[in-house]
Amino acid sequence: MFTLSSFSKFAPFCILVFTLGLFSACYTTKEKTYSPGQLLQQGKSLAKKKETVEAKAKIQLLLEDYPDSKERTAATMLLADIHFSGEEYEEAKFHYQKFIELYPAHQFVDRAHFYKAMSSFKLTDLASRDLTPVNLSLEGFERFTKDFPKSSYTKKAKEKISQCLDILAQNIFEIGKFYYRTGSYQAAILRLKRLKVEYPNHSYILEAEFLLGESYYHEQNFPEASTYFKSVIKNSPRSEFAKEARLRLRAMR
Repeated sequence: MFTLSSFSKFAPFCILVFTLGLFSACYTTKEKTYSPGQLLQQGKSLAKKKETVEAKAKIQLLLEDYPDSKERTAATMLLADIHFSGEEYEEAKFHYQKFIELYPAHQFVDRAHFYKAMSSFKLTDLASRDLTPVNLSLEGFERFTKDFPKSSYTKKAKEKISQCLDILAQNIFEIGKFYYRTGSYQAAILRLKRLKVEYPNHSYILEAEFLLGESYYHEQNFPEASTYFKSVIKNSPRSEFAKEARLRLRAMR
C-alpha cells in the first residue's frame, strides 16, 4: 500500500526526474525554434567569420530538419562553398555535384559546374605523376564552356583550360627531358615528338625541337638531327638553342 511516508522517500527523486525532463523539453524546444531562414543566416554569418565547423553544423541542421524548405537550395550551395573555402576540395566536389543533381535547371547551376571543376583543379599536385585531377578539371571546364557559353564564368573557365593544357604539356616535356638526360634517347624522342603533335604552340616547343635534334645526334641519325637543328634556327635564329644548333650542324659536315 502506497502511504504518505513512502511518497516522502521518493519525492526528491521524482522532483529530480521532473526537473530534468522539464529542462530537456525546454532545451529541445529552444533548439527547434530556429526557422530555416534563421539557420541559413546563422550559417552565412559564421562562414564569414571563418567559423566553418559551426557554420557547417547550422547548414546540416537546416538540410536535415527542413528538407522541403525553400532555403535548402541556397544551403546546399553554401555548404559546398564552405568546404571549398576550407580547401576541402573532395567534399566541395561532392556537394557541388549534389546541387547539380538536385537543381539542374537552377539559374546558378553554372556556378556549381564551374566550382566543381575548380575543386578538381585545386587537387592538382604538380609534383605528383598522377594527372587524374588535371584531366578531370580539363574535362569539366571544356564541358562547362560548351554547356554555358554565355556564363559569367566562361572567361575564367577558358583560362583554366589553358592552364590545364600547359600542365599536361609540361609533364610530357619534363618526362622527355628526363629520358634525354639519362641517355634514353629513343624514349626521349617518343615523348618530345608527342609534345609537338599534341601541343604545337607550347612554350617549350623550341627546346623540345633542339632536344630532338640532340637525341637523334646521339643516336647517330644525322639526317633527322639536321632537320630539327635547322628548324630551331629557322624558328628562333637569335636564341641560345639556335647558336648550339649551328655548332652541331658544322660538326656534322
